[in-house]
Amino acid sequence: MNQAGHRQAIEQLCASRAALDPGRDIRLYVEATHGMAIHAVAAGFWRRHGVDVDQHQGMARRLRETGYHQIAEAFADLERIRTGRWYGGQGNGDAAYRADQLLAQIETWSLG
Repeated sequence: MNQAGHRQAIEQLCASRAALDPGRDIRLYVEATHGMAIHAVAAGFWRRHGVDVDQHQGMARRLRETGYHQIAEAFADLERIRTGRWYGGQGNGDAAYRADQLLAQIETWSLG
């Protein structure tokens, strides 16, 4: 997939996520946000390095190794939120808000 394809995937996921209620549909909301982050990181790698990195396993590590420590932490934090909401019964609290903040940070880097 090229950079434009990753951007299109982000737009599609964003449109689908907009139909969700972040409180009631927190699992799907966070899952979609995580998917958007994967595509944003992949688009950022395309833009900055001309390579496609679209597997989320090891993505935070790859970001760290490439010197993008703050983005690696944001992505890792989002993965922790995703795991907590998908597999655990952790309260929603501000999970959707925090996921949105992390995604915004990743997208700013991706477009930056």
